[in-house]
Amino acid sequence: MFSPLEQFYVLPVNIFTGIDQLLFISNFDLHYFLFFIFFLLILGSTPKYFKVIPNIPQLLVEEIYYFVLGTVEQQVTFKGIKFFPLIFFNFIFILVTNLFSLFPFSFTVTAQFLTVFILALSFNTLFFFLGIQLNGFNFFYLFYRADLSLGLRLLLLPIEILSYGLRTISLSVRLFANMMAGHSLMHIITSFVIILLSPVPTIFDFFLIALLLAIFTLELGVAFLQAFIFTILLSIYLNDAFNPRH
Repeated sequence: MFSPLEQFYVLPVNIFTGIDQLLFISNFDLHYFLFFIFFLLILGSTPKYFKVIPNIPQLLVEEIYYFVLGTVEQQVTFKGIKFFPLIFFNFIFILVTNLFSLFPFSFTVTAQFLTVFILALSFNTLFFFLGIQLNGFNFFYLFYRADLSLGLRLLLLPIEILSYGLRTISLSVRLFANMMAGHSLMHIITSFVIILLSPVPTIFDFFLIALLLAIFTLELGVAFLQAFIFTILLSIYLNDAFNPRH
C-alpha cells in the first residue's frame, strides 16, 4: 500500500474461488456482513448473561444504552422515545464500524461518502415527512421566524430553507471527512515510524512508538465522538419535526 487513500478503495475479495463472476463480494460487503454478525451475536447472547449485579460486559452495554437513551430524551423528550431503537441501532452501526476500521488491514465503511450520505438522507427524509404528518402546514414555520420583523423574515427565509436542505450534506461530510482524514494521518505516521525505526532500539524509537500510540488513541476517541455527534444531531433534527416553531 503506497498511497494513504488506497485503504479506502472498494476491492473484490476472493472468498469463493471459481465463481467470482457469479458472486461478487467486495471488502465493503464483507465488513457490512461482519457488522451484522457481530450485532446479532450481541443481541442473541446479551440477555442470557444479564445479572442483578452487572459484570463488565453487561455494564458496558447498559452504559451505552442509557447514554444514547439520555441523549434522545434530552433533545426530544418523551415524544421521541418511539424512534429510540432506530437511533440506537444507527449509533451502534457507526461506532462498531468505526472501531472495526482500526484493526490492521480492515476497511472503513464510514469513510465511504455514498454510505453516510444515504444514511443521512434517509433520516432527514423521514424527519421531514414526519414533521409534515404531525404538524401539517405549521411545520414550515421551521423556516419562518415569526418573532422578527417582516424584512428579516423575508431575508432569513431562503437562508433557513437552504440550511435545512444542506443538513444531509453537512451530516455526511462531517463523518466521512473525519474518518478519512484520521485514517490517512494514521497511515502516514505509521509509514514514517516504520522507516525511522532502527535495528537496535533507542530512546528515539520509544518516542516514535509513543507517538503512534497517541495517534491511535486519538482515532479511538474520534470513533466514539463521531458516533455521538451523528446521534445528537439526528436527535436535534427529530426534535424539529416535533417542534417546528423557533
